[in-house]
Amino acid sequence: MLTFNLLKKLAHALVAGIMMLLCIAPYPAEHTSKDKENLQLTFSVVSDVHIESNNLETYQMLFKILRDAKKNEGVNDAMVFLGDNTMNGQDIESMYFYGALNAVNPADEIIVASGNHDFGNGNGDYEKYEKRYINYNNFFFHHGIDKPYFYKVINGCYFIVLATESDTVNTMDISETQLQWLSGVLEQAEKTGKPIFVFNHYPVDYIGGNDFGVLTDVIDDYDSVIYFSGHTHRDYGYGSVSNIYGINHINLPRCTEHATEGYDGGIGAQVEVYENEVTVRIRDFADNVWLDEYTYTY
Repeated sequence: MLTFNLLKKLAHALVAGIMMLLCIAPYPAEHTSKDKENLQLTFSVVSDVHIESNNLETYQMLFKILRDAKKNEGVNDAMVFLGDNTMNGQDIESMYFYGALNAVNPADEIIVASGNHDFGNGNGDYEKYEKRYINYNNFFFHHGIDKPYFYKVINGCYFIVLATESDTVNTMDISETQLQWLSGVLEQAEKTGKPIFVFNHYPVDYIGGNDFGVLTDVIDDYDSVIYFSGHTHRDYGYGSVSNIYGINHINLPRCTEHATEGYDGGIGAQVEVYENEVTVRIRDFADNVWLDEYTYTY
């Protein structure tokens, strides 16, 4: 008799296979880093995929993005998704999303943050969606997490994922427990002397309650943090890269829709870590081109 896990794995493989047949195209040409010889770590970041069960164009865009990320010199150390991976938090949407990631395998490590849409977008059933999110991440990526916030060390750099803790929509609900955990992980990460990457669906100042500075108060003690967020769906451009209360902050648009003038979708970031600097290069992963005017060095 087939186990539940095997049935689920077969279902994901079938769904991903069907979508790949619908999106057949030659793999894009390999793209290169700024300085391949001295590169220590490279990873892709995109946000707000919003896989929806009746939206074929979204599936097709996701596959284009994944295939391009995979062609980063043939080796991409990691790929990070900033939440709102699904539109309605439905199991079938999660099957398509995680099945696609599993089928294409765009990077050595895959990090999936959660967003309000993944947790039901305010429908009041947070615990059910939280459990599903944890199970999918553990099943596909073997993270061994028991909370929606966690960290992973990749090539010596800390990748810290934050999460809202209730069925919020436009603001993040963050507990004192998560803040204390974050403080401890940041302290560990700082000892490495390497850059620290924090990923959250919500911008750093989108905190619910009266004290919206509780998150920035924890992070702004660490100069080596670069914080990535999504959620806003703003076109990429002015204000996308900023310093908020002393924190280097990059807000990415929805990757599966129009994101900036001249580009229909696919906008995300490729991050390159060198001995003494971090370079963030904005890329159209759907059309396989760099947006050279948007390159940042830290």
